[in-house]
Amino acid sequence: MNNSFPDRPVPKRLAIMKALQALLEGVAEDAGYAYTLAGKVYRNRTLLGADVNERPNLPAVSILEAPRAGINSFAGNEREARKDQWTILVQGMTADSRRDENGSDDIYYLCQDVERRLHRIMAEKRGDPMYPEHYMLGGKITSVEIVAPIIRPPEAGVANNAFFYIAIYFGVAVREIGE
Repeated sequence: MNNSFPDRPVPKRLAIMKALQALLEGVAEDAGYAYTLAGKVYRNRTLLGADVNERPNLPAVSILEAPRAGINSFAGNEREARKDQWTILVQGMTADSRRDENGSDDIYYLCQDVERRLHRIMAEKRGDPMYPEHYMLGGKITSVEIVAPIIRPPEAGVANNAFFYIAIYFGVAVREIGE
C-alpha cells in the first residue's frame, strides 16, 4: 500500500481503514464465501451517485467515513485523552448478473459475505478472541458495533445496480493529537 509520507507514522484512523480493508479483502469463494473481494475493496471511494464517472469491476466494496462526526468523550485533568465514536460506512455493489422478477438477489449474498467477515472483529469464544489476528482490528479499536444493513434496489441517478450500506461504530482512543 502506498505511503506518501514514508518518514512519518501512519495516522491511527488510516491504520484502522487499512486493517478493515485487508480484513474484507479476505472474502474469497475458496473460503466458503459467495464472492471474492481481493483487489475489490476500496477506501474513501464512493461507488454510488450520478457523479461517479468510473465504477470498478463489480462486485466491489468501499469503506467510507460518515459525513458527520460521531460522539466523543474526554478524560484526564487536562482532557488530554479522548474516546471517539467513529462511524464508518461500508457500501457494496454487485453486477446483478442473475436478475429475476424481484430485482437482484445477488446483493444479499455480497452483504452476507461482508457481515460474516466483519463478525471476526468481535467474535469471542469463552471470552477469548476467535480470530486473534482480526479481533478489534489488531487492537487498533476499543469497541465495535455493527448496525443492520440497508439493501437498496437500483435507483435512477444513484446506481444502476443493487447496493447495500452497513454502518459500523468504532471506539477509538486518542491520547495525543496526531495519534
